Amino acid sequence: MTGTGSGRRGGGGGMGGGMGRGGGFRLGPGGNCVCPNCGHKATHERGVPCYQVKCPKCGSVMAREQ
Repeated sequence: MTGTGSGRRGGGGGMGGGMGRGGGFRLGPGGNCVCPNCGHKATHERGVPCYQVKCPKCGSVMAREQ
């Protein structure tokens, strides 16, 4: 069987582009969560996505700082 790929998995040019399922950014364990409503920043906790954290000031859902 002949192929045109480079022999590596996940390096294809398909829709996923080899990024895995969901297309998450995977920014790593460090960084901050920021409130898009009031701008409050909190340290990002490993294993807890920012979108699951509520802002302690206004109660809005936090987002990952980029």
